[in-house]
Amino acid sequence: MIDRTSATIEDMEAGIARANTRRYAFYTMLHTTDRILWRLEEMNRDGLRKLNAGQRRYIRRVFECLPSDVIRAFRDSDQVQVVLDSIFDMQERLFKWRDPKWSVGADPEELERRLAG
Repeated sequence: MIDRTSATIEDMEAGIARANTRRYAFYTMLHTTDRILWRLEEMNRDGLRKLNAGQRRYIRRVFECLPSDVIRAFRDSDQVQVVLDSIFDMQERLFKWRDPKWSVGADPEELERRLAG
């Protein structure tokens, strides 16, 4: 009985560790997109509408760590607004990766409550 209880506890701990790893990966990837999004929103606010080649290279390099399904939503353009829109699409894919039931318009706080529960 003690062996079975120990095995159950080990299985539960492993499940918690997997969930924590996935949660950490999600937040790391979301933070990656947020950093670029913030810079692009500042450019847009300041009236800068075009990205130069160096900025585009930097963005592509930063996004290399993201899953291929998320990267597919990225539109590499010299137009700030096009890239901004594609990053929102990337974030939508991240949320769907995190919770396949998530949909556009879902309340992020509701998502967190569902995932935490």
